[in-house]
Amino acid sequence: MRPLPAVLAAALAATSLLPASALAEPDRSGKSTAATSGKATFYELRSGGGNCSYPSPPAGGLYVALSRREYRAAGACGGYLTVTGPRGSVQVKVVDQCPECPAGHIDLSRKAFARVAAPGRGMVGVTYRPAANPKLSRPLSFRVKEGSSQWWLALLVIDHGNPLASVEVKTAGGAWRKLARADYNYWVAESGAGQGPFSVRVTDTRGHRVTANHVRLTPGAVQRTTTKMY
Repeated sequence: MRPLPAVLAAALAATSLLPASALAEPDRSGKSTAATSGKATFYELRSGGGNCSYPSPPAGGLYVALSRREYRAAGACGGYLTVTGPRGSVQVKVVDQCPECPAGHIDLSRKAFARVAAPGRGMVGVTYRPAANPKLSRPLSFRVKEGSSQWWLALLVIDHGNPLASVEVKTAGGAWRKLARADYNYWVAESGAGQGPFSVRVTDTRGHRVTANHVRLTPGAVQRTTTKMY
């Protein structure tokens, strides 16, 4: 859990004074594009890519942490939100969880917050909605988690655009095996999936499905492919 910054502590206190009608019910399915009215504060990742386990923050520095409820045990990871505030709109990637934030309260990167409001305000009213099929700048990448072997596999999918619905793997001549998503955003085969290399079938919440081949059992390395999600 990140330490609670002073600006967020003040924001939470202010949010608790809002009437229940001030915050719309947030989407928990990963499929809706309906807007949520809520509040935004800002923070900065100190290292890595947050609870979603990405190796680094997005190159443009535009990212967001969601409440535990909206994070959906990593179900929101890698998706994008369009956030609108007094100054304008920005598209941000979901990379982190804000356990201390109530539903309807998002924690933006400092750079993203500056796109929607003056940073000196600390907290601001915003609307935000899932961005369907955001533009992809690169094909899918995969990272096999340290400690993985033929007997236990954890696989991270990177640059997929929409939130993911399922990830499956198979080796040559084998059957597809569905992996289970962990709350740190790796997809896990508790009893392993063999020595690889693997074909990996990825399905997102918008119905796109692609297969990437020749993913190796090489823990700790980001493996880039030529397969785009859409």
